Amino acid sequence: MRIAVIINPFAGRGRRGPVGEIRARLVDALVRRHGVEAEVFVTRGPGHGAELSRASVEAGCDVVAAWGGDGTINEVAGPLIGSRSALAVVPAGSGDGLARGLGLPASPDRAFALAVSGQSAAMDVGFIGDRHFLNIAGIGFDAAVAVGFSRSGRYGAISYTNQAFRGLWSYRCAEYAVVLDGAPSAGRRFAVVFANSGQYGNGLVIAPDADPRDGLLNVVVAADGSPLRQLWRARRLFVRKLAPTHGVLRTRVRTASVSGDALLCHVDGEPFRAAGTLDVRVEPGALRVVGPAAGG
Repeated sequence: MRIAVIINPFAGRGRRGPVGEIRARLVDALVRRHGVEAEVFVTRGPGHGAELSRASVEAGCDVVAAWGGDGTINEVAGPLIGSRSALAVVPAGSGDGLARGLGLPASPDRAFALAVSGQSAAMDVGFIGDRHFLNIAGIGFDAAVAVGFSRSGRYGAISYTNQAFRGLWSYRCAEYAVVLDGAPSAGRRFAVVFANSGQYGNGLVIAPDADPRDGLLNVVVAADGSPLRQLWRARRLFVRKLAPTHGVLRTRVRTASVSGDALLCHVDGEPFRAAGTLDVRVEPGALRVVGPAAGG
């Protein structure tokens, strides 16, 4: 087996010291312990992980492991979509939504052991416009929180919750035209969320029944409303219930589109802006992933 390990030295909670070097040394020790052939890379900045991943696929690596958070995993996974190389995840982010959703181990030792010995299986990949996502894509409030969270320089569940609570009082809903599997609707929406897996991270669940192998995307559409109304609706994120809530639509789709004059969006926590119409779709089984949940 040939494995490439791509390390984000900037990912994680409470980062101090030469994190990339520390993680690289740990990988070297794990490689020797498991007796596998591995190349270890440390990213230098945005986009470098995708370059390294693409080169690893071209070099014929069986597994490409991404050591970082959801954004790093998203970036490394791009060149692996549709290839024979499998993705492995060593979670080291502030929330690790995908790793938690797939039931992957948080320990680097256990995650690496799984990468070199675990079986891989296909999982779905979502697309919004020309961007892919493995976990969650959103338009509206959760994207605004992602912007504030990335700018804050603070990581972890407490920081994310603070950003969400503070932003709730200033956020203004936008007008969207939404089409879900051919069914149109329009109006002011608080958020339009497409979930391939179930949670943002740190146990903050948006789609408890999402299955990244069912060929569908779970959709959660929250209507306009006061901050107190949104807080009442958001309690479902913590209690993980699927009971009907007034102003919240839950469904599953294969295709969708969202149109608006200004679209604040994110894919796997990485924000971007768009305008006009964004088409949303799912490609069933487009990516092979090493792990217990991905392997069924």
